[in-house]
Amino acid sequence: MLHRRRRSKVVVTVAAGLAASLVTGCSGDEPRPASARSSTSAGPVGARSGPAPFMSIEQLAATMGCTPSLRGRPADYRQAVCVTATGKYMLNTFDTDKGQQDWLRHSQMYGGAYLVGTRWIVVSTPQLLQPLRNRLGGRLHIADSSSP
Repeated sequence: MLHRRRRSKVVVTVAAGLAASLVTGCSGDEPRPASARSSTSAGPVGARSGPAPFMSIEQLAATMGCTPSLRGRPADYRQAVCVTATGKYMLNTFDTDKGQQDWLRHSQMYGGAYLVGTRWIVVSTPQLLQPLRNRLGGRLHIADSSSP
């Protein structure tokens, strides 16, 4: 059992690094000012309110208008890359709330932007996630990689 937990933590850490690489590799953005680097759940006026319902990777992709390219299947979550006309996204769905919280906690140390719903997370740039939030709901988290 202990071996499985360690392997799961390693997989979460590796996936978090890949998510950060995906976001920083495709963004081309200039570094954000310090004021924009804090974690936030504020959203635009008119955004869906309340918790975003659970959606599978296939449902997320259909709502976004892309075809998911599934990555390996770790023990407690699924992951796919999805490309639309506007940009590249990493889609994650989780078997449990705790698995989602652990993945997000580990991922945020790498920085990046995360749209967080009920047992799903979409990773991309803030500019791409803001309008997506209007369709999917959820909370937008922007993490600073230099934070402890």
